[in-house]
Amino acid sequence: MAKQIKAIKCPHCGSIGKTEIKADHFICSSCNTEYFLDNDDININHNINYNTPLFNTGGGKKIGLIIGSVVVAFFVVALIVPLLFVGKKSKNVNEYVRPEFNWYSQEQLAYTDKNGQPIVVVFGARRYSGNDNENETGTYISFYDLISDKELKTQKIGTFNISNSNDFKLKQFSNGDLYAIANKTTIYKIDKENYSPIDVSQSLFKNHTALASGIANAEFAYDSNGEAFNLMTNEGINVFFFPLIDKIYTKDEMSASQPAFEKKEINEKLKTQYRFSLHSDDYPEEKIQLFKYTMKDNEGGPDYYVHLSWMNYRGKKILNYFLWDVLRSYTDLTPGRVYFDPKILFSDNDYVVIATDKTPADKSPTNIQCIDAKNGKLIFSYPVPTHENFHDGIRYKDGFVVRAGNFLLTIGMDGKLIKEFKLR
Repeated sequence: MAKQIKAIKCPHCGSIGKTEIKADHFICSSCNTEYFLDNDDININHNINYNTPLFNTGGGKKIGLIIGSVVVAFFVVALIVPLLFVGKKSKNVNEYVRPEFNWYSQEQLAYTDKNGQPIVVVFGARRYSGNDNENETGTYISFYDLISDKELKTQKIGTFNISNSNDFKLKQFSNGDLYAIANKTTIYKIDKENYSPIDVSQSLFKNHTALASGIANAEFAYDSNGEAFNLMTNEGINVFFFPLIDKIYTKDEMSASQPAFEKKEINEKLKTQYRFSLHSDDYPEEKIQLFKYTMKDNEGGPDYYVHLSWMNYRGKKILNYFLWDVLRSYTDLTPGRVYFDPKILFSDNDYVVIATDKTPADKSPTNIQCIDAKNGKLIFSYPVPTHENFHDGIRYKDGFVVRAGNFLLTIGMDGKLIKEFKLR
């Protein structure tokens, strides 16, 4: 059959413009559709090929995915990076999580709450990094559950200036009252159950007109003076304030009260104390001894240091020549035992807890020992792997907490370490 001549149109767009790329095989000049001619019935077969980039659906999906991924990544970074440097809300919307900081200057102390559990209070200056966090830097007081390390409460209570002395002190008195002094000027009484400080810089002295001019300098008095504040008024007068009896003493009045303190009285109240003897120049062969002694109870008033050392007095070997008259009785609690640079950390009617070097070598590792206060028997000895300077300790329901410069150790009655607390 002869071929019939027909105008060949693009089966896709109808254009007659075309280019022959091989026999009976064309490509449309308008839409790039490829088609070819069959003989006989001249069927037009076409292969539509969208080559125009703007309409390439496969490529469009890929580009869309790439653009979408970039946009999502940008927003994720924009949201997450700032949270690494500024405070944010935690999952608990009521709990504020502070940015990273360092304690610039601080002191920490342990006490027991009403349930007998150990709580650590940390008092000092926190410095936050980054310009956006400058307003966070300041004086803080923080409370931690010692066993769990959980922060119970933190409160900013003042500003921070690197030029200040930045001196922070904590002390708990025998009646349980806990005080803090910031930069020798501001005195706080700590609410131990509600974890909050109360500024008592003025109210603490409201009953004393001698302190009405205000306090220029405030420190805790040495233990040898008693449980007191050593104060300098704005008028330049130095006095000791004893909060347990709410009385003030000048230095001269402190000295004048000593004879009455030494005087024996009928039915006088006594207290039991523990102290290590000092090295004796007169009898250098004498070992350091742990003495248990009784003296008149000052009941919150001025106290007097008992100097325990063997001395040669007019040819006689005596103990404690200085302030001998304040002692009522004494005994060597642990006769024959050897101590190296010992220190008493805690004592009550049941136990005495001490720190002592393991050997006389310089920087020898430290041992923490618990001694029965009634018979001198050693309850336990906990070996600290390094030489440490321990300051004091407390007793809690499951054992003891002892404090060194930058950490605290919780030791059970079996002599095993329960917890080491160290500021992060």
